[in-house]
Amino acid sequence: MITFIDIFTAWRVQPRNYLLFACHAANATAQSVQDVRFVKYWHFGGRESKYEPTSGDVKGPVSEAIEAARQDSKIASETK
Repeated sequence: MITFIDIFTAWRVQPRNYLLFACHAANATAQSVQDVRFVKYWHFGGRESKYEPTSGDVKGPVSEAIEAARQDSKIASETK
């Protein structure tokens, strides 16, 4: 459908305005690329791969603090 519209716009409009057609083609291409990026991010796991940890061994300071608090609470519950 998009290809038909582009071709129709290019060849049926009189007088032909090739600069306008080139701008339209560039815009259609850019929007198609953005559509592909959107679908990949939201529907094919792009968001999950962006936010999952790169490896299980790497921990930030917050994760280390949580682990330390868990260990402290585990030790405290064992001594009671």
